[in-house]
Amino acid sequence: METKIIVLMLLFAVVFPLVLNRLLHKMVTQKLCALGMNRFNYDGDPVLTGGGLILVYSSAITGIVLVGLLLLRGAKSELLLHGILFVIGMLIMAFWGWRDDRASDRDAKGFRGHFGVLWRERRMTSGMWKLIGGTSTAFCLSLTLSNSLWSGIVSFGLLALSPNIINLFDLRPGRALKVFWCLTALTGAFGLWIMWASAATANWIFLIPVFIASILMFPHDAGGKIMLGDTGSNALGFAAGFTFVIGTPVYVQVCMLVLFLCLQIAAEFCSFSRVIEQVGWLHRLDQWGRATGAENKKNQTGSSGLV
Repeated sequence: METKIIVLMLLFAVVFPLVLNRLLHKMVTQKLCALGMNRFNYDGDPVLTGGGLILVYSSAITGIVLVGLLLLRGAKSELLLHGILFVIGMLIMAFWGWRDDRASDRDAKGFRGHFGVLWRERRMTSGMWKLIGGTSTAFCLSLTLSNSLWSGIVSFGLLALSPNIINLFDLRPGRALKVFWCLTALTGAFGLWIMWASAATANWIFLIPVFIASILMFPHDAGGKIMLGDTGSNALGFAAGFTFVIGTPVYVQVCMLVLFLCLQIAAEFCSFSRVIEQVGWLHRLDQWGRATGAENKKNQTGSSGLV
């Protein structure tokens, strides 16, 4: 891949989300208000949900532009394939999250809750549809990305679980974004480790717009003005999982898959919020950037007129 096209792609990856942010934020919040996407947060205050649409649109538009640049240069490389799969996969995962955000059956929680409703009532919850849609998408992508049965199983597990892992932490303002940043930092660290041994480093170009969009989203999410919802957390989780699959060795992917499985199992039996509140440094990290209760009410009143 020519250095010139890589530099140009990096420029677009950084600039486009910055340019799109203000316009998309205004358009999306107006649309969410019109659709009545009001939900009660952990404090019992009404907040707009589904705000993850902002970063999904921003990242998808930028990703399409990057893919277009590769096509204009006549590139038929692995990077082009990964870019197309990244954009398509993120949009599909966001769609299933949006479907869940729009649904009214929000009583069932966790895998046990959704499977319990299916077993007792013979009824498919929106969360169950999201589970089926997400795992099907992960399966199809893993077939394309993997060249062996073992790597296919690992990549399938990562792509299927990573969206839900971010969703597990989307229970307090700004928390899901911080978890996404931690996962991004891990992929970056492993990427620097293998940079000279693998050409996969260039694939992280498609993660840059998502990362920048998440930074721009942070003041609104942490400030209690708008929630990511399943739409945003699914997209962020997929982006992190996909980057692990294409940018790190299999043994790193296995370690992350084991971690994700442990977190998923633990979430069925304990409250992450309670654990975070009891561990000092985690609590301080969790509180960083978050508005107080009084500020939340002021933000909601001034920005969306919900209170």
